[in-house]
Amino acid sequence: MAEDKSPTVAESLRVNTVIKLYTLILLAEGEKHGYELMRLLEKMLGVQVGPSQVYPYLKKLEEAGFVESREVGSRDKKAYKLTPAGIEFVRDILERSLTVIQTAVKVLGREKVCLP
Repeated sequence: MAEDKSPTVAESLRVNTVIKLYTLILLAEGEKHGYELMRLLEKMLGVQVGPSQVYPYLKKLEEAGFVESREVGSRDKKAYKLTPAGIEFVRDILERSLTVIQTAVKVLGREKVCLP
């Protein structure tokens, strides 16, 4: 019998950009609406962030069950928050990131990796 090589939900939601990573980190801090996420990302990253960089990823996260949304305010804004499965997804990503950082410290030395 052939082995199923289709990606898992988490694998199909690759966190392959800094914007995606920071979107997850911001959601881990608490519920945020899309516009708020874009403004915070711009502030953190120092680059312009548009709706096409945030909303499609939020939709994928919601479809995967990692994020849930609700209507807020009079202008039908959506607020997004991580579900319990989403929290585990973010923890897994951060744990893997920590391994990369720990390796960088070993290879490059603490003085090059850690800011004063």
